[in-house]
Amino acid sequence: MSGLSDKYNKILTDIEEHISKEEEKRYVIRKVEEISSIYMELIDRITKLDDERIEKLEERQEKMINTISKLQETVNLIKSDIYEDDSYDFEIVCPYCNHEFVADIESELKEEVECPECHNIIELDWDDEKEEGCDSCHAGHCSTCGINSDKDDSTEVDYGDIDGENEDIDEEDIDEDVEDNIDDNDDDM
Repeated sequence: MSGLSDKYNKILTDIEEHISKEEEKRYVIRKVEEISSIYMELIDRITKLDDERIEKLEERQEKMINTISKLQETVNLIKSDIYEDDSYDFEIVCPYCNHEFVADIESELKEEVECPECHNIIELDWDDEKEEGCDSCHAGHCSTCGINSDKDDSTEVDYGDIDGENEDIDEEDIDEDVEDNIDDNDDDM
């Protein structure tokens, strides 16, 4: 600001040096001061308007931050509802005692679970690989590996993991269900 003040004083000094009549000097200096005053008022108004705009922008920014914060809280609640935790409940049939129980498995890193009935350790197979010839664990249908030794000629089809349970569906059962539904629909007509 001192640089501006120095320039202003230099202009006034130049006027005094170049105008010889005292009356004209005072007149010109007064007019320069009036013009300077007008500019200063204009600068003050612009500064005040800028300050008001900045204040309004800060208020808007604060409202936006609050809105974003509320949205983030809502998203976090939805996220926690959808992804409650990393534990999963699996229905397991013990291959040793046929006891059905639900196990809370926290991650796929867990490789075994203990049967609450017979207390034998059951190995978990996350790769969903079936062992051939698993007749040793059950006579007939094995619930742990999905092999049905009663129907050697039937084909088992794996339709994926549904609600945490891996179900093997026999094609013959599906064909029978479809035929029954067709027969029921024909009777209705």
